[in-house]
Amino acid sequence: MAFTILILDAPSPPLLFEEVDRFLALGLNVTLNLHYFADKERIRQHYTTRIEYAEIDCHDEPAFIAAVSRARGYSVFKTRLNIPLGASLIRAASSPALATPLRAIAQAGAGVNHIDRLECEQCGVTILNTPGSNAVAVAEYVLAQALFLSRDLDYYNAETHNGHWAKGTLAPTCEYAELTLGLVGTGSIARQVARKAAALGIKVIATGSERFTESVARSLELERRASLAQLLAESHIVSIHVPLTTLTRGLFGTAEFGQMRQGSILINTARGGIVDEHQLAAFMRQFPRHIKAVAIDTFSLEKDRFDSPLTDIPNAQLTPHIAGNTTTAIRVASRQIVDKIHAFSAAAIVR
Repeated sequence: MAFTILILDAPSPPLLFEEVDRFLALGLNVTLNLHYFADKERIRQHYTTRIEYAEIDCHDEPAFIAAVSRARGYSVFKTRLNIPLGASLIRAASSPALATPLRAIAQAGAGVNHIDRLECEQCGVTILNTPGSNAVAVAEYVLAQALFLSRDLDYYNAETHNGHWAKGTLAPTCEYAELTLGLVGTGSIARQVARKAAALGIKVIATGSERFTESVARSLELERRASLAQLLAESHIVSIHVPLTTLTRGLFGTAEFGQMRQGSILINTARGGIVDEHQLAAFMRQFPRHIKAVAIDTFSLEKDRFDSPLTDIPNAQLTPHIAGNTTTAIRVASRQIVDKIHAFSAAAIVR
């Protein structure tokens, strides 16, 4: 039985070519979804008949299921942009009636909350991902926002563009060595943030799971705080680095915003849903000076469904889930996931 990979949303050339070439060098059969590319003909001319092609709007689940059925199935869905892969799609794609039922979903990145994991487990579909592949890129984004917002540069830029000489209208800001950065979570990204912040002289504190003990904190050169409330009260900047789970959904709401230090900054590069956007927007309207600014890169509703109450909040820096979007991070994630798919296919064929 052929082992086939459907690439749902590859990066743009030249990174696309690096990824597909790696698949081909490893002897894997590739079908490339062209739906999200502007210059489809260039790609067809580049690969001609060496790969197969599809035209699938992956956000249209019925159309997605129909396309998979027409193709008689694929062994692996490879994705990178958090396309929702729900129960109906997974059931249909893993049906034994297909010539090539789905065996794995491969995410070039860490987060897999857009994949129905319970349905995958029930259908025997393996989930592959690349934790840590974009840790440096996301950490750089966090530090860039932290430094930018802590110095009120957004305000001064806007005032100057409007012809106002605004020096002296705000209180002087802290130097980096006077700041405390609070990390909510202690995974690979948080650790990268901690190292980079410490190099600038910023004090770093963190809170995490029960496994984040005092001894672990010391080994990471972090100061541990036993509770989120303690961390929020002390931090000038709060950066979120936990996965979206039933426990962390809505972790940050009105109560937590009120516990934050007066004039502090909140940064979320983790997942939408951890911060309640409606409660945050309402809090910032009601108490406009309590939270100095927020930088939000992930939202409850993204892509074509994007809609957030924070778009009306002037001191909210909003970006479209691009914290990990550097050439190096994309390349590393791509190489890692291709290699994981190759290893998975080899093991599957042996079985």
